[in-house]
Amino acid sequence: MKKTLRFWMLLVMTLSIVSCTEYIDNPAPVVVVPLEETLAANGPFFDIKENPDTAVMERKAMGELDYQSQYRMFINQPVNHDQPDGDKFKQRVFILFRGYDCPTIMVTEGYKWFCFNDIEDLGINLNANMVHVEHRNFGESFNQDKGKWEYETSAQASADLHAVYQALKPIFKGKWMSAGTSKNGETSMDYAYYYPDDMDLAAAFCSPFEVSLTDKRFGEYLFNEAGTEELREMMKKGMRTALENGEEGLFLKVCERFEKEGTPVPTFAEYVFNITDVFFTTLQYNLPSMHKEKIESIIKDDESLVTSITKSIKDNRDETFYTYWVDCAKMQGFPDNGYDYFADQLEGTSFKAENVLASLLKEEDRFVLKQYNNSLRVDMCENFFMNFTKPLLFYYSHDDPWSAGQPEKLGPNAKKVINPIGNHSSKINDPNYCPVDVKKEVMDFISTYIY
Repeated sequence: MKKTLRFWMLLVMTLSIVSCTEYIDNPAPVVVVPLEETLAANGPFFDIKENPDTAVMERKAMGELDYQSQYRMFINQPVNHDQPDGDKFKQRVFILFRGYDCPTIMVTEGYKWFCFNDIEDLGINLNANMVHVEHRNFGESFNQDKGKWEYETSAQASADLHAVYQALKPIFKGKWMSAGTSKNGETSMDYAYYYPDDMDLAAAFCSPFEVSLTDKRFGEYLFNEAGTEELREMMKKGMRTALENGEEGLFLKVCERFEKEGTPVPTFAEYVFNITDVFFTTLQYNLPSMHKEKIESIIKDDESLVTSITKSIKDNRDETFYTYWVDCAKMQGFPDNGYDYFADQLEGTSFKAENVLASLLKEEDRFVLKQYNNSLRVDMCENFFMNFTKPLLFYYSHDDPWSAGQPEKLGPNAKKVINPIGNHSSKINDPNYCPVDVKKEVMDFISTYIY
């Protein structure tokens, strides 16, 4: 009887000290109290509901994902954190729960929350809790500042994240890291800049750091680095076809489509931007093996080119995306997609590079362009990435045009990883997107600090 009792005591003790990391082949600890009860009893969260992402549930049922539960909730945030007793807004927060003592990844959303996909592979590898915080003025997290945009700043968004962290840190006691892809990764670095003591590591995947309102590094990268020389020549050919005869060419055909649908016709500046964006996003979202086929389908004839440009204009007018243009105009900066390469065709037209971003903003919101302030981005690129005392990880894919915005100066605590085959994503577990040795380089760096 005593031997049996000792055996069970030792077994319980062993299970209680097992690490959560799947990356080193150890399971998550047994959960005793449901997270929903813990959140309701210990945090400022309300309207807590389970199972917000059915796709994740299906994958769990198929054995592809392992987690305890998932939740959606809200937290009241000040519109202006410098006046905490002033106006409040409801901010959405989502949690994919794996264990109270597991590490936690705060996915610093730069947009509306759609699903748990972003940084999913890191969560799987680390067996980590995933806390997604929807960015203010996106999705269901709009506030009274919409239209005035006074508090749509990196400092205020970082304060939102800090409030969520303070509420959850007593519940999730393991190591914490912030991470995100694209603008989400920019938000991760902004958060580390303003609240350096919160996270044990900050990561940015495929995140550009623009340093001017019309950052010309992107056009240079698009036409000199991304893809192959053959692809770049194909892209230039397609763009030149779209710009032939200026405002009297294919631009008129695109305008006709919008007129038939009864929607606003694009300005010529909006048209030119979307010509370049068609090819920019083709490289951004597809693997290198698909680039040639995709570009050939776009430029095969005038009809295909007009259809692609029209779709790009509609996609970039999507309301769920709109606050992004405001963020660009106020503080983030915006890429110049290489308009100088077509100066001869644009000469004599109404096109000006400085009008591109204005064409993407509503007329009543164009005042934010006069508020543009790049001091944060310049300080981050010149000082913060060089001198920050905690670990920073930057991950880029060579053919992704957003890689033009990667920081050039990094200090001893920062690491940059370049993936030679991937695209604008953080799919490091899929060898089609990320070589095994590149994944290992990423995970070895992160695990050093998270475990």
